[in-house]
Amino acid sequence: MRTFRMIWASAAGWMTDYFLTMLIVPLGYAALSIDTPNDIQLTNPLHIVVALILPALMTMIGGGVAGRLALENPTPAGALVGGWGLLMLFDTPLEQNNFSLAMLITQCVATIGAALMANYIAKRTLQKSSLE
Repeated sequence: MRTFRMIWASAAGWMTDYFLTMLIVPLGYAALSIDTPNDIQLTNPLHIVVALILPALMTMIGGGVAGRLALENPTPAGALVGGWGLLMLFDTPLEQNNFSLAMLITQCVATIGAALMANYIAKRTLQKSSLE
């Protein structure tokens, strides 16, 4: 039962990550007139924020959702949120350029961040419930 709850929580966290990313990142791309990933310049700070940092933050939010739902095993549930994002990234054909490498490294860091966020949210939730 614990494994099912962990997988369910990570699926809910990944869906949160995916939908938030699909809502926010295309708006940033439109605001910066980015049509294709080849248009992203890693020397422009706004491009870095929109193309790399915002998706990583959405993964961490998804990890927090997974941690809230899987109170018994929050860290693996949060890591699975980022892991599923990595699997989606590997499923799409990546071009051999600097942005693809930066995106891959950022997703790996976001996976660790999602696991830490899940652990933090679960501990806070358990502390609040024990105080009541």
